[in-house]
Amino acid sequence: MARYLGKKLLVGLGASAGAFVTAAAVATGSAAPAKADFEDLLDPIIQPILTSLTDSIAVFDPAAALDLTSWADTFLASLNTSFDFLLPSTDSALAASSVGTEQAEAAASYTLPITMQIVTEPTIQAAIGAAGDSGDSSTLLVDTGSSGLVIPWQELGGNDFAALQELFKLGLPDNYGFSGYSGGVEYVYLTYNDVPVDYGTDGTDVLSTNSPVDVEVLSWSTNPLNIFENFQTFLSSNHVDGILGIGPDTAGPTDSPFENYGGVLVDLVGPEKSLVVGGENTLTGGTLLTGSPTVDGLTETVTHNGAVIATGTVSNNLDSGGVYGTIPSSIAGSGVASGDTISVYQGGTLLYSYEVGTDSLAQSTAPTVISSNFTDSGVVPFFSHEAYFDYATDKTYWGPLSS
Repeated sequence: MARYLGKKLLVGLGASAGAFVTAAAVATGSAAPAKADFEDLLDPIIQPILTSLTDSIAVFDPAAALDLTSWADTFLASLNTSFDFLLPSTDSALAASSVGTEQAEAAASYTLPITMQIVTEPTIQAAIGAAGDSGDSSTLLVDTGSSGLVIPWQELGGNDFAALQELFKLGLPDNYGFSGYSGGVEYVYLTYNDVPVDYGTDGTDVLSTNSPVDVEVLSWSTNPLNIFENFQTFLSSNHVDGILGIGPDTAGPTDSPFENYGGVLVDLVGPEKSLVVGGENTLTGGTLLTGSPTVDGLTETVTHNGAVIATGTVSNNLDSGGVYGTIPSSIAGSGVASGDTISVYQGGTLLYSYEVGTDSLAQSTAPTVISSNFTDSGVVPFFSHEAYFDYATDKTYWGPLSS
């Protein structure tokens, strides 16, 4: 998921090298301790949350703030006497998270309506965990450029205290790690492998799953120009409550929650936008691409007044959550001008093409210039092409141009 609204790019810290990886949320890969006290594990994560809650409560009722701290200490200590547990290694936890409890039928399909937020953000509604029991739902960014359902812990309840209670009710996390946003925030997350999620709108559950959910429990700013940035403010600035990463072969804390459904069709063409989960690929007349969502060996060109002024070979992340994407400096130089046309080809086949301009919010639709040859498509190509992402083959069926 490349995030460029506000010029922020989602990246993660790789497990083996300390390098940042563009356009995807990536778990650190650091394993949990082989054996640990639950209190020792969660205390450095939960304490900052408790501090925030108790400071707020203390302004109105100091005694209530003290009661909350005592309750949390007692609860964490009781877990140690109740559980003697062995946390899984990263490999085993990720392997377990890739297998949902439900066994989806290959022929079944579920159509989830998509709403566009602030021009570039495709979103769906979902009720996650016990928060759904009260009718509360979360707005999730539909992101083909990353994998895993990631939410802040506050989304588990109607208020912070209720959300913290629900966090404890989820039991022991199956994994934990950290990820982040370049120029924005980094965060610690806990992975729970069997969380009920109801997808749908207006009280209608189109699809219900029990799947991995990555819960952010602590975040901090990495942007010296905005020291108050955190995971929640990053999401709220983009009018979403969490990220629904559905890329088949991309980095993320866990796999797509729809991994067992065969594939997903992203349709942002026309007024009736939707995410179709499961079922057969219904697209015809398009192009089969090896890679999903990242496709190597493509050619990207920039033309001006019909003449090609720059071209190069790129790896392209087909990223519905990428806003206006990226382009290598080796092709774009210092930038792409309004009126220039960006085109991407596989061999001699045109995959997509669009003219740079401004959107309805007066934002430039030009991609951000980066130094590598790793291009992020951004969301614009999805406005004229449907795309089917196949989990079984890690391939993408890129649909034909739609008017």
